[in-house]
Amino acid sequence: MPRKTAKTARKPPLQARSVATVTAILDATVRVLEKEGPDAATTTRIAAVAGVSVGTLYQYFSHLDAIVDALLDREFDRAIAMMSEVLSEGNLARSPRESVTAVMRGLMSIYLAHPGLHRVLAMEALRIAEADRVRAFDLRVIAIASHFLAATGTAVRRLDVNSAAFVVFQSVRATMLAYLLERPPGISEAALIDELVDMLLRYLIDDAWLAKTPPVTQLPFLPSKKRVRS
Repeated sequence: MPRKTAKTARKPPLQARSVATVTAILDATVRVLEKEGPDAATTTRIAAVAGVSVGTLYQYFSHLDAIVDALLDREFDRAIAMMSEVLSEGNLARSPRESVTAVMRGLMSIYLAHPGLHRVLAMEALRIAEADRVRAFDLRVIAIASHFLAATGTAVRRLDVNSAAFVVFQSVRATMLAYLLERPPGISEAALIDELVDMLLRYLIDDAWLAKTPPVTQLPFLPSKKRVRS
């Protein structure tokens, strides 16, 4: 993808029509990345797929990096919304195995919905996004996880839940991004989730509790093959 130095959108969308135009541009970028690859993701091509003129695109985004930056924010919001829902106060009655499994499936679903986009974000995010914004996202996810660990009635073996949440978050992110970028043969999404769930539970939860809890077998968060295609 072409590289620029400025990283901000030109004009924030305020009216419904403007919001719709920005959404169309972002969705078009995702479609180009998924179907044609990052080399095809030029502002001219994105505008054509979005059904707008290049001039209209430039009213909202100064260049391609600004579009990718906005997509990064949108994926941050999706991840936060999923984590907040799964690890909400209303789900404290769930077993830790159910909660951890739900989070892993939710994250995998976000990645697999648009793998081409997430490959680009994995390689470009630190260059494009402001470090403080990435750090703010990390801290928010860690805060959600640490609050849940502190509030659950299950025997958590880690004494420092903030440190534990940090380790869990970074470990899961690194593993899932490596899977997305490398697509290792012989490892399915379901198998990777099972391994991550087992690893996290053994790190977080008392052995006696783990010995008496059955695995979770359904996969409600994994997208179908049709959803993976954008």
